[in-house]
Amino acid sequence: MANSYDVIVVGAGIAGLGVGAILAKEAKQKVLILDRFPKFGGRMMSYDGYPGKGWRVEIGLHMVELGEKSSCNALNNRVGKTVQWAPFSDTVDIWNGEKFVSVAELVPMTKEDKIAFRDLMQTIATLKDEEIEAWDNRSLEEWLYEHVPQQPVRELFTDLGMIMTTIPHAIDMAAGEVLYIARDNLLKTRQALQASYPLEGMEGITRGLAETIRENGGEIRLNCDVQEVVIENKRAVGVRIPAKRHIYEEEYRIFETETIRADRVVCALPIYKLANILDFNPASSPLPRWWVKRITDIQHEVTGLIGFMLGLSEPVVDPKRKCFMSALKTKHAGFPFQGFPASNFSANVAPPGKQVIHTDMVVEHAEASDKFLRERLLALHWEDLKDMFPGIESKVEWKFPYYVDGCDGLARQPGLVGNYKPGLIAPGIPNLFFAGDTYQGRGLAINSAALSGMKCADLILKELKK
Repeated sequence: MANSYDVIVVGAGIAGLGVGAILAKEAKQKVLILDRFPKFGGRMMSYDGYPGKGWRVEIGLHMVELGEKSSCNALNNRVGKTVQWAPFSDTVDIWNGEKFVSVAELVPMTKEDKIAFRDLMQTIATLKDEEIEAWDNRSLEEWLYEHVPQQPVRELFTDLGMIMTTIPHAIDMAAGEVLYIARDNLLKTRQALQASYPLEGMEGITRGLAETIRENGGEIRLNCDVQEVVIENKRAVGVRIPAKRHIYEEEYRIFETETIRADRVVCALPIYKLANILDFNPASSPLPRWWVKRITDIQHEVTGLIGFMLGLSEPVVDPKRKCFMSALKTKHAGFPFQGFPASNFSANVAPPGKQVIHTDMVVEHAEASDKFLRERLLALHWEDLKDMFPGIESKVEWKFPYYVDGCDGLARQPGLVGNYKPGLIAPGIPNLFFAGDTYQGRGLAINSAALSGMKCADLILKELKK
């Protein structure tokens, strides 16, 4: 491998691959992507043929807001790649404690309420960017109190906000982010929230980006655990990577390293991983103290997921039903629930006649980071699934538990969205950039990361033109 590049990107998730693909294709930059995992994709990794032929397992629950009209699709189109999409979800089903019902059934509304809700959607669709940004530091509950007098309409929009933010209470949701997501969906689909699934799974979104990098002379090195971004004289000059395989197990080893140099470095890691590659010690860090403190203060303001990937011998959800399932709070675990029958959208996910369901409960860092609490909650989650899908235990062919501590970037709370998120350029180090869903970018999860990647690439392209 060469030891000098135009751009080194640390992290091969959609944001890192997006930055690399744009710079390799549009600016003919010599790009190197580095990632510690054996596969690219980050939190969007797919595993085909496991645990057996015809099955696909992914990391976590993924539906993609707006599908073919999404930011992640726009990113692929920008570099000349096409993603094949299933149709939009027909419905969002909410568990009411006894059965799944539509959002409309969950909140009974009079004719006047329905007219008010329609008028509310029209109002949101016409909001200007500055009107939305003004609410990035305030809650959805406050916005609804000021703009929506009808209680049923408030409740219905709060339920939609919970699905958008995975936050159960309107007082904790950032109004600006909910309004942005709703407006984006209304303008593109005429619905407040629409989602789809790529027919080839999450790797169907990232594979084309990786191909673009390689087709344009770039490199992707996996199983490479970057040790440090090297900063000299207020410039990022490259990264340190392990020079050779280490004899010690992970807890004991300190790598001997080599340095790969680059004109620019992009950290496409979430903020809660930055301290692994950037010096955050106030006595020695080249980064300003206020910035380090800000990152440290908010790094665990994230949402977590704990759940199961389930392979079933026969469906427990009507295979013709294209739906997303949710609950505000479950009986046993006591957390919001999400479920998604992926095989209802793509025949590539499960063998004929069988079904794959992605499930999880939405938790916070305190629960997702605690090994023993995770296990207790997972057992309770299984009890909830048995209530929701009677007889499911007799149909399980395989059941993989998983967790993600930081699933959708920063929590969509007041003061943590829009321009309140960390910026895309390191203060005082003009050639060190950031990209991903914990940095500036709008939209749900994957789309936030994709948009952040495009914005980061555009900043570098602008600099290259000077």
